[in-house]
Amino acid sequence: MTDKQKVLICGDVEGHFKFLFSKVDTINRKSGPFDFLLCVGNFFGADNSELELYKSCEKAIPVPTYVIGPNRESDLQHYSDGDGYEICQNLTYLGKRGLYTASSGLKIAYLSGTEKTSTSNEAIHFSELDVIAIKNSCLKGQPSFRGVDILMTSPWPDSITNLDGNKPDCKYKGSKLISWLATHIKPRYHVSALEGIYYERPPYRNQSQSDGDMEIATRFIALAPVANAHKKKWLYALNLTPVDRSRLSDLVLKTTDETLSPYPKSMLSDDPAQKKQTQQTQFFYDMESRDTVKRPRHQHDGGNKKSKMEFDQSKCWFCLSSPVVSKHLVISVGTEIYLALAKGGLVEDHLLILPITHHQSLSILPKEVKEEMDLYKQAVAKYYEATDRVPVFFERNFKTSHCQLQAVPVHKNQAPVLKEMFECNNFKMLELPQHTDLQQIARPGALYFYAELPNGQLLYYRIKKDFPLQFGREVLASDRILDINDRSDWKDCHMSQEEETELAKKIRRQFAQFDIDS
Repeated sequence: MTDKQKVLICGDVEGHFKFLFSKVDTINRKSGPFDFLLCVGNFFGADNSELELYKSCEKAIPVPTYVIGPNRESDLQHYSDGDGYEICQNLTYLGKRGLYTASSGLKIAYLSGTEKTSTSNEAIHFSELDVIAIKNSCLKGQPSFRGVDILMTSPWPDSITNLDGNKPDCKYKGSKLISWLATHIKPRYHVSALEGIYYERPPYRNQSQSDGDMEIATRFIALAPVANAHKKKWLYALNLTPVDRSRLSDLVLKTTDETLSPYPKSMLSDDPAQKKQTQQTQFFYDMESRDTVKRPRHQHDGGNKKSKMEFDQSKCWFCLSSPVVSKHLVISVGTEIYLALAKGGLVEDHLLILPITHHQSLSILPKEVKEEMDLYKQAVAKYYEATDRVPVFFERNFKTSHCQLQAVPVHKNQAPVLKEMFECNNFKMLELPQHTDLQQIARPGALYFYAELPNGQLLYYRIKKDFPLQFGREVLASDRILDINDRSDWKDCHMSQEEETELAKKIRRQFAQFDIDS
């Protein structure tokens, strides 16, 4: 895979799906392949009948397409889930807000709706808490944060035309919250729509808290509606190397038309409203753990309602720096990953492979974290191999807050029946092609169960409603595999801390020769 990513961005589609995808197909055949088509503004329109051709697979969408949420009440009927989902093949609604990191490392931040007012419908508007959540999601675990590659918002940021000598002669409805967000997450490209015109601002240099620091530049692009009568530009192509894989010297390179930031210095405040700092900004917001604290559909934080603060990092049971983590169960610690005994394990050496810092799931792990996790998986497989056993790795990204890849050993003679046993239930497992990247399958906000079998088979189930929390354990504890049905629930496998400590010492000694640093 090349580091370069080819991305198409379009403005308000307004239901002109055949026109859009036909044009994209032509461009993709001529200049592609493109990795993404990103749509900002109003995706749905007064007549959306053309989409049925793509939902029924009579026509195919040529490029993986991602859209953001509704900006008006009339479009709410077309969005059935605020947390993001697949509308049809190759068409995904990203969700209310978030950071999508592609397998290539490309970082796409997104925010749906328009800025909240005192009489806002919360289903189509965003608030201060939403932009704070995105900022924290982008900066978490990034001590040397450079910025993101693309920021998708439908409204323009307030003040964006400042310092531009050729600014458009139009009044636009800008959002101060979006200006604040752009100031903090420093997108290389910020794309918007809604105003009916094409406008490309000269690049501006992002501001820094320290005058001596050199920040990257941002290019703001507003696109006109698809198929507009005035033939204003509505489609834009990018070819860029992800920000974290680019040389810093290239990122900070100045251009002749560059300006200073159009936003006031006050935007560097940690408080989007520039009010007195409140307790909410001290919390870590994780956008993909909506399953931990379920939010009613089309409702988000604001007014006097309880703030959606999933958890304080210091209270996460699995962040290694947390004072509540069970450190006596830790077997090995790497740079990005640590290995621990599962509490109430199915067998003695039922292991957990976990990121040291906070990441919600396997599907959003940064490249360097995923690479070290793969090293630990190989080490665990060698450890089990010494006793004629093979590992089953599985993850349940549902009602969890921290990525946990479970590793359970089964005798190699039981391996052939594993797939059959996982499929003997009411949940139709999708078998993924070998070497499939989970990040391409599980979209941002997706809830899922995922298993890797010893023969390389990958099983995936997209969770939509309820799902048994002990599913992976129940399958492996069944008669045909481990034959320990009484241990399918971890709460039935309680040990004292003293017993856990002794067991961890034993496994630590046994694992030492297979450790990634050995």
